[in-house]
This record gives sequence, C-alpha cells and structure tokens, in this order.
Amino acid sequence: MQQVVLNIVSNAIDAMRPVTDRARVLAVKSASKSDDIVVTIEDTGMGVEAQYVDRVFEPFFTTKAHGMGMGLAICRSIVEAHGGRLSMSPGVAHGSAFHVHLPGSQ
Repeated sequence: MQQVVLNIVSNAIDAMRPVTDRARVLAVKSASKSDDIVVTIEDTGMGVEAQYVDRVFEPFFTTKAHGMGMGLAICRSIVEAHGGRLSMSPGVAHGSAFHVHLPGSQ
C-alpha cells in the first residue's frame, strides 16, 4: 500500500507542476465508511481530460510525455490483491482524486 500511495502522490505532484494561476494543494485523507477504509489522494492539478478518464488504469496508457503507463495499472492490481478497489473522480475544484477502498477488519 505504501507504493500505491507513493505512486499516486508522485502523479499528483507531476499534475500540479504546470499550475501557476492557483494554489497547488495535495490532500491525503482517510476515513472509515461502513466496513471499508478509504484513503483519498486529491490534487489541484490539471486533472484528467474527459476522453481519458476510462483509460487511466489501462496498462501502457499514459498522458505523460515520458510515462510508461504502468504505475496506475500496477497500483490497481496491488489494491485488488488486498481485496480492495481503486477509483478516480474529478477533484472538488480542480485536478483529480484517487480513492483506495480497502476492507476493514471483520
């Protein structure tokens, strides 16, 4: 899980590099929802263009000029191997939010 959070945080930092007209904010939050633990990593970066939203977790898909397109695919595999799920949504004002849902203790 540490690698998952590190990769998503790194992506968020990359997404905020071009931002010059507003505050760059990276928020990492955790919450307990029903029986799940949810970790949300949200940035105020450039966000994911609507045409790419359905593809961000595909292997070898990238929007970065020098990206390999493996990071989020591997993150999703790691989360799923722990019985969880990884999803993405638009950020509240700008950017993107990634949500790691993991089963809580029974």
